[in-house]
Amino acid sequence: MRTKLAPDKITYDDFKTHRTCYDLEKKKLPEKLEGLQELRYTDVPEVVTQRKKDGEAFLEKTEVQSLVEWKLKFGTYRPSLAKLVASNPVDDVRKTTASAFSLMSEDPNPSKAISTLSKLKGIGPATASLLLSCYNPDQIPFFSDELFRWLHWQTDVGGSAKKRKSKGMEDDGNANRKINYTAKEYASIFEKTTILRERLSKESGETITAVDIEKAAYKIIKSAQADQSTRALDDESDAPVEAKLTRPPSTKRRKKQTPEPKEPMPSTKCLQKGPRGSPTYDELGYELDYDYILKTSGRPRRPGKRAEEKMDRAIKDDARKAEIMGRPEDARLQEGAAWDDRVARDLGKAFHEVGVEEYEEWAKKGFQVQEGEFENPSEEEKERLLKLRIGCALRKGSKHR
Repeated sequence: MRTKLAPDKITYDDFKTHRTCYDLEKKKLPEKLEGLQELRYTDVPEVVTQRKKDGEAFLEKTEVQSLVEWKLKFGTYRPSLAKLVASNPVDDVRKTTASAFSLMSEDPNPSKAISTLSKLKGIGPATASLLLSCYNPDQIPFFSDELFRWLHWQTDVGGSAKKRKSKGMEDDGNANRKINYTAKEYASIFEKTTILRERLSKESGETITAVDIEKAAYKIIKSAQADQSTRALDDESDAPVEAKLTRPPSTKRRKKQTPEPKEPMPSTKCLQKGPRGSPTYDELGYELDYDYILKTSGRPRRPGKRAEEKMDRAIKDDARKAEIMGRPEDARLQEGAAWDDRVARDLGKAFHEVGVEEYEEWAKKGFQVQEGEFENPSEEEKERLLKLRIGCALRKGSKHR
């Protein structure tokens, strides 16, 4: 990694570039992964914020499981972790997360809350920080591998190669530095993130959040790891001729393979065609809205009064939808897509065309929910609803914005 990208030297412009790249690449993810991203950065934090306004913030067990699934998909995969988390009783998850969030309201330092959450099975400092980040994404960083390695980057690593290796460091900083995932390491992450947030906010005049830093760190470290791999290949190709001759010849004839070009995402195609281009359709055959895609591309703006009003309106709409469906409000996160799909099918509309007005129309026409209709959906049904939900805001006439 170049020295100028080290945390203590990075400029706001370089930081913003890497932070923006994260969001742009998010749009190229497979649908299921994009859905997990939406849950982690939007859906769950919004639900927690509303509960905080209602008097008590907490997480349901299903929400914690979704966050752990996101962590395993984008971080180090640990097969047993999901099973351990799933073994926690529902009431224990709600009470423990409520207790931890209450501690955060009293003391912005997350150390006590981390200890409280760690009482749950499968929840260590790293996963605990993820849950706390959903409670306060502005100030509480998620203990990701990339964030730890970037914040603890050493551009001048001294000592012998053996000594550096014993400390878990590479010759170029520490893009692959060993991590123990301890509370002490997270305390260091929290302190360094706070210092960096305050510096970049002061330099830019904007509010830099812990989530912003998390995303920029991910891009910077991934690039550094790719650079190290490239240099390793270059070093091998530059080896002396004598050294190359000592290698045993390969018994297989190598064929030069040309990688097939990746098919661009429908939203990317739409932007490439421009405002006067032919219509672009997503994988389900719905036409995309060029103007909306253009408007929402790039780094999202900081929330303002209009954004808050929009969020309040969405919360009220969700509450009304739950009332019409005869379901608790907190069931919206898990069942909302199934509700929208039921209303759409009964009214003969597309999934993305369903808003609170359609729910009212559905109720007036006498439609009703059958007991247990939305409970225990099959994996196939979950997959079908996920495909309907992902990217529906990009479709023409969408009411999911």
